[in-house]
Amino acid sequence: MSGNGDTHNSVSGGQQQGGVTQAHTVNNLWVDLSKAAPSKPGTWLLVLEVLGLVLAALYWPGGPLRQYVVFGLLCTAALVTAGCSVVTGLPDRGRGAPQPQQAEPMDAAQQQDRAKKKGNRRKRVALVTFPVLSLLFSIAGLLAFQNVADTGEVPIEIRIDGDQPLNGPRSVPLTLTVPAPEEPREKLRLSLTTIDNEPSTGTCVHKSTATVTAVTAGITPHAYEVAADDTVDFDLGGNKGELQFTFTLHTEANCSMRLVKATGTLHN
Repeated sequence: MSGNGDTHNSVSGGQQQGGVTQAHTVNNLWVDLSKAAPSKPGTWLLVLEVLGLVLAALYWPGGPLRQYVVFGLLCTAALVTAGCSVVTGLPDRGRGAPQPQQAEPMDAAQQQDRAKKKGNRRKRVALVTFPVLSLLFSIAGLLAFQNVADTGEVPIEIRIDGDQPLNGPRSVPLTLTVPAPEEPREKLRLSLTTIDNEPSTGTCVHKSTATVTAVTAGITPHAYEVAADDTVDFDLGGNKGELQFTFTLHTEANCSMRLVKATGTLHN
């Protein structure tokens, strides 16, 4: 009976000791992080960069993701270097009580001391280099984001008004209306697609063209001759309000067509 009791006590003691060891390790890590937070520049940079990303998400300008590639790379570099700064700044924890060692020869002791000094010098350099790099990446990322917000491409809705289908060369022009943009740009890229209204009777796509004419003053060029599926670019001439264009179809008498797509992209 005594043997079983001793075994049970030793097992319980081992589990308790293991739990205490794990708790002690977690507590040491938490203490290290708490010590790093108020004193290490990398920690504050990391917090500010995360807050900056949250603000960027809230005020995202929109547009194709390809124009945010540089911003994304710079943000990643800023976060990584800030994280490296935090890790480098954590205090070194011992690995247990020092073990008794035999006296080392003088040369070996000098080499060990030299290696220790070299390691400390590298750590000091890292403590300065990583925060500086993180700050530079953050500033560059902010400038890249601001550049996209000011000059990047912005998709915009275009309303098509008028009677369709468009039958023959005497069709009444359609009106294309571009609402006043929240983020004005200098130019408008206009994409148009015209298809057959009744494909079963044969196609007239290759026989059809159209004239897109600017109604709003100041837009250049004043008019474009476009194919059935085409993209044209207008200089808005400083216009920041609502824009209007007319779409006039040119086709044969027996052709019935429909303008099914009108999309716009504002850009500089």
